[in-house]
Amino acid sequence: MRASRILALVVAAAISMTFASARAADWYTGVPSDGPPIPKAPRATLDIALDGTSQAAYSAAIIGTIAPFTPLDRSGFRLRGSGIVGTYTYDSTDVGKVNGNLTGGAMLMGYEWVFKRATVSVYLGGEIVNTNISPNDPNNQAKGTSVGIKVATDFYVTPTNDTMIAGVFSYSSNFSSYYGRLKFGMAFADRLYVGPEVGALGDNFFQQWRIGGHVTGIRFGMLQFGGALGFLNDRVRGGGVYGTVDTRVTF
Repeated sequence: MRASRILALVVAAAISMTFASARAADWYTGVPSDGPPIPKAPRATLDIALDGTSQAAYSAAIIGTIAPFTPLDRSGFRLRGSGIVGTYTYDSTDVGKVNGNLTGGAMLMGYEWVFKRATVSVYLGGEIVNTNISPNDPNNQAKGTSVGIKVATDFYVTPTNDTMIAGVFSYSSNFSSYYGRLKFGMAFADRLYVGPEVGALGDNFFQQWRIGGHVTGIRFGMLQFGGALGFLNDRVRGGGVYGTVDTRVTF
């Protein structure tokens, strides 16, 4: 009987020490076994951009990026799908006012390098574009349906705690179209930047450059907003103003 009591006390003490050790280990590592799980880093982003000009050119683009093997805060392989719709008008010396609309989509694969103060990514894939114009303008060769290769790159750098530099560039073999945008910013608040931007876009029919100002990093939970306003000059349509609204959600 005495031996049974001693054995029971030894077992109880061992169990108590085991739980105490586990609690001590949990305290040491900062990961309590009965606490909430650590939030997971996002693995996908969805970007939506709306663009309009005083020359009656409007477009909406959506870009989805997925990190299938690693979180977005780590370097790794990326998959990207995008779509765009747009409408525009211009005056032709041969047929007068021309109305056009554009639809397109792309599927790209790439890699993103994530550093302490910067991210850099490159992508390559295929794109299909359909452009309709009415009436037909014989001087405009950027029309019809085309399938081609698209390359893209983007980067985001914070050289200091109060500055940012961000840029995107893409080129497609469809009508030799291209798009580029470069932004500089000074911190107005935590991760909220204000500053100048420059841009260029075009194809084998038109070329356009832009210069303006932007606000980047307005945040509401998972949502991030930005906007830009400035002046443009178009080889076909002449001068004007543009405005852009960007939205990003991560999950």
